[in-house]
Amino acid sequence: MSAHPLPADARVRHYGQQWPAARTGTATVREVKGPYSDGTWEYRVLATQDFARRSGPDNPETRETWWNSTATIAAKEPPR
Repeated sequence: MSAHPLPADARVRHYGQQWPAARTGTATVREVKGPYSDGTWEYRVLATQDFARRSGPDNPETRETWWNSTATIAAKEPPR
């Protein structure tokens, strides 16, 4: 089995979050499953409550969800 592209605890953002502030990440990878037959992976992430805003005290990462690897992007900047 090949190594998954994003490890647990990696800071990530969703493909739909293209705004500049999202570059620091809006979620943290908690679990990885795959690869699947199509070469994709699934990431269980702890994401912000409001998908359209950056992480912070007023928008904590408390929502658990699964993101497919085709829609998950590693954060470009260091964690906050």
